[in-house]
Amino acid sequence: MLRVKGDNMALTYREMLFLSLFIGCIFTTMGFFLAIFAGGVDDVDLISSGRMGLIVGATASVVIFTYGGVSRLLGHEKAQPIDKKDTLEILRSILHPVEIQALSKDIPWSVGRYVTNSAGTPTIDLHEIDIMGADLIVKNLLQHREELGRVRLIIGSGRGSDSGGVDNTVADHVTSKLRRSSSSHRWQYIEKRSNIMLRPMGRPPTRAEWIRRFLIGIIPIAGSLAFAFRDLAGAAPGASERGFIFGLIIGILVTSMMASHRDRTG
Repeated sequence: MLRVKGDNMALTYREMLFLSLFIGCIFTTMGFFLAIFAGGVDDVDLISSGRMGLIVGATASVVIFTYGGVSRLLGHEKAQPIDKKDTLEILRSILHPVEIQALSKDIPWSVGRYVTNSAGTPTIDLHEIDIMGADLIVKNLLQHREELGRVRLIIGSGRGSDSGGVDNTVADHVTSKLRRSSSSHRWQYIEKRSNIMLRPMGRPPTRAEWIRRFLIGIIPIAGSLAFAFRDLAGAAPGASERGFIFGLIIGILVTSMMASHRDRTG
């Protein structure tokens, strides 16, 4: 996302500006043709249609750039570079008792081999583990939730393992326990065919953070939408006032959504 410092996938402000302008051009074109069709193709007013298209496009650009820019700026306040190696070592340390239990039962499962970093995400492979070991894995993950961010568990065949599929009893036990307990531990449970992703739900902003974000975004977002809907409302008596109020309400809602952005660092 935009908030993680040093993330190669993050957009710079310049890239966000060009992206918002590009999207604004798309909205301008759409608004232009919609205005033509709405006014009738037999009596086309190109100037009026072009004006409406520009209003729509400019509003879209301002809202998108402000939303992305403010989210990125405020995200940097909390974001810190994440050392994936340290995160992996923490997870291996948490699951070390599982390795000891497995060795006592002559089960060839170890944190060095089955707890790895896959595509930047700490990954636990449940191949070879028995149901008691799997239960201990889940228990330790939930117990040490505050030390962990995003975690993937391999519950099927094919991904990251040369062996066959995970034992169905083990997979069903793990999915059942995590499905019930993940949300209460602020993890979003995402189940796929061969793996489970535990994704942090995110830290909600404090009241002070929410107010600061709202104050930064309210003028450009609500202002641009209010004036845009005022101009788009038409020349009917009272239409511009109603359009202004409607745009202002939409702007307040959009700004509130931006201010409520959750920090999902980790």
